[in-house]
Formats: sequence, structure tokens, C-alpha cells
Amino acid sequence: MKTAQIVVLVGLVVVAWAVVLLLEGHPLPLDYFKACSYVVNVVALGLLLWERWLWSWWLFRPWLTTRPDLRGTWKGHVVSNWVDPVTKRGRGEIEAYLVIRQTYLTLDVRLLTAESGSVSLSASIVDDGQGLHKLAVVYRDTPRVLLRHRSPISHGASLFCVRGAPIHQLDGEYWTDRDTKGEVRFGARSHDYFHDFDQAASAAYQDA
Repeated sequence: MKTAQIVVLVGLVVVAWAVVLLLEGHPLPLDYFKACSYVVNVVALGLLLWERWLWSWWLFRPWLTTRPDLRGTWKGHVVSNWVDPVTKRGRGEIEAYLVIRQTYLTLDVRLLTAESGSVSLSASIVDDGQGLHKLAVVYRDTPRVLLRHRSPISHGASLFCVRGAPIHQLDGEYWTDRDTKGEVRFGARSHDYFHDFDQAASAAYQDA
């Protein structure tokens, strides 16, 4: 949520409260809106801090939020049923990195391999009501330009299970509009964000 949206939301609450007081016959003090301006700023700042950072603090878990903190770069592999049209063979395990940028309300998920990179078009964390979470992603995958004769741009979806508390693994499956599908598993994490495969592959990771 953007700062302007937070200010507008809190401002609407203040105006609604004033209307309710007037309808009930309570006169508003002359400095009502002046005092409320301070309230709006304080609450807006609090909501902004929560959206960006506070939601992930252990102090607020689990009584205020159970949203899993997935931020960072995850190291793992992909196993696909894709068959190379030239060699007529599968690829086996493919080294992969999952980069997740997250606030309380937003998610950006990117998958990096040596041949392509994908970006999330939509992503969300689903709570099953029993304390278990899944990460659902719809994405666009863009192979390197010199490889697109055998591996065109595609769209797909993936569903990851979030394992453990604290989280130690992300694993699941994916499928694409190229009629390919496969399984994914990530079990080590760096809290840094990487922008390309080579950068991610040269970094140090710890078991999550």
C-alpha cells in the first residue's frame, strides 16, 4: 500500500467519525481537524512501517500475523518433463534460484536459471486455516534470445508448499502453456537479492 493511499484511508476514517458525531448531535471542537491531522500522520506512519518491516518481526508473531517471511534468494533445482527437440533428451535437474521480494501486502517472485528468467504476474500466499501456507504464482518465462528457437517465451503457474516454522524449504510443482510441467525444490537461502543467474550462483547460502 502506498503512502498516499494510507493517508487517504485514515483521512476517510477521521471524516466518517466527524459525520457520526454530528449526526448524533455532538458539536465538533474548533480544533478537531487540526488534531486529527496529527492522528492521520501518526497512524499513516505506523501502517507504512508495518507494511514495509514490522510485520516480519518475531515480536508480532503469531498473535498479530502468521504471514511467512520468504524474503531473499533461495537456491534449489527444477525437474521438468521438457524434452530438447534437438537431442530428444530431457534435462534432468536444473540449477535454479528463486528471488522473493516481499512486504506485508505485496510479493514479487522471480526464477533464475542459466537459460531463462521468469517474473511473477501475480503472486499470493494462501493460508489453509491450519497454520500451513502455500505460495501461488502466475508468471511469464523469458529464455535468452539465442535459445528461443527451441525454447520460446511462455506463461505458467506454480504452487509451492512452505515447509516448517522457521521455514526450511519451499517445494512444489509448475505447469506452462507449452504443455510442460515439473517439480521444484529450494532448501537454502541468502537474505540478499540477486538480479541474474551468474550473480546468484556465485553467492553463499545457508540451509534455511
